[in-house]
Amino acid sequence: MSSERKKITDLINIPGFTFSFELTPNISEDEINALEMSPVFFSVTWHAKAHQCKNLEIDPLQTVRLLKSKGKNVLLHLTCDLLRMSYLDQLLIFLKEQDICNLFVILGDNYNPDTSDFKSTTELIKYIREKTGDYFCIGIAGFPDCSDEKLLQLKQKLENGADFIVTQAFFEPEILKKFIEQCENCGIKAPILPGVFLFENYDQLAKFLNMCKGKVSDNFVNIIKSKEQSGAPCSEVIKKMVQDLKEQININHFHFFTMNKMQSVCNLIKQLG
Repeated sequence: MSSERKKITDLINIPGFTFSFELTPNISEDEINALEMSPVFFSVTWHAKAHQCKNLEIDPLQTVRLLKSKGKNVLLHLTCDLLRMSYLDQLLIFLKEQDICNLFVILGDNYNPDTSDFKSTTELIKYIREKTGDYFCIGIAGFPDCSDEKLLQLKQKLENGADFIVTQAFFEPEILKKFIEQCENCGIKAPILPGVFLFENYDQLAKFLNMCKGKVSDNFVNIIKSKEQSGAPCSEVIKKMVQDLKEQININHFHFFTMNKMQSVCNLIKQLG
């Protein structure tokens, strides 16, 4: 196992265009081995209701071990959902033993405060900092088009120890531009990593939006449906969005929510050069 630890805030500052992939723990070793590109890091999702935080052999941690054994940089998701301090204490020790120093901390789907020792993401971040100092580089979720109240909550998480932001997937460049401006106006200076979801048809887009409770404009829906009717690839919309953000506001790192369909994302990245 490599003893080298690289924090996300350093990895995203590598010169030139860089990218990272989000995976779910059911990814196979063969799929990872077949990958023809090298993301600067892989994030691994954490679904507490599936594994119940029952031990250190749960699927996300098995995937973390696999990626680390192949010399990959890893960002592990961690939710407040079903999380007890006793388990977290064991987990933090395990992660340090595995040279994992990056965490993406979120509340979790259908979170129930009665089954967790942590009542908010901020509380969880503070606890991790109290236990481990600055060992971990901590990311949090940012939601473009959020309210002023949500923006202040985001700032509070950063003030309590978070280091960077990964946005929810968005599909029009103006949305990210506005979000960055809002962050700057309220004093948020942390790095913002744009979250990107590549879809091939309207049905895939609709399912993703339903899953993550996202939204798009009616105009965007009409553009996608028009492309489908004409036989043009819907992926061209995402390609153009990424190109526009690179050229117009100098965004150099993009985080792809792959849903384990990494080859499609690799094909897009090849086109981006």
